[in-house]
Amino acid sequence: MSEKDLKLTDLDYATGDHHLQMMKAALPYLDIKRQRSLSMFIRAREMMHTMEFFRENDDGMMSVCSLESPNPSVEDMLSAVRPYANKAEQDTIDMISRFLASRRGRSGSGLTPEQLFSILPPDMQAQYETLQLVMQSFAPGGSAHGTT
Repeated sequence: MSEKDLKLTDLDYATGDHHLQMMKAALPYLDIKRQRSLSMFIRAREMMHTMEFFRENDDGMMSVCSLESPNPSVEDMLSAVRPYANKAEQDTIDMISRFLASRRGRSGSGLTPEQLFSILPPDMQAQYETLQLVMQSFAPGGSAHGTT
């Protein structure tokens, strides 16, 4: 997926600011030192907007997710993620979706998050674990070192 193919997500719309988008568009026209500084400023503001969003919306993103489905499933999540994936990742998502559909057809039960995690490639597992640590550090009572 090329940089031009990137799409905004619901989180981007919920926490976005057109001024930050304008600053991003100006980045290539600045010298490298200013690009670095402005990029860090933009990312910091995006993080602040995200923290404000979750502080003000106790229900988080669930109000944005799969409104037509009262109980969003792993399949719903995979469908939402797929447009942002590259071709190889889309193929993996398709394989997982077919697997889930076949399991549901046989047993009536879906794949647990732990089972889904276990079939991810090791590099994706490591990225997920890193993301979990980051999210725990922002949780009430959390710390950057993972202790509460």
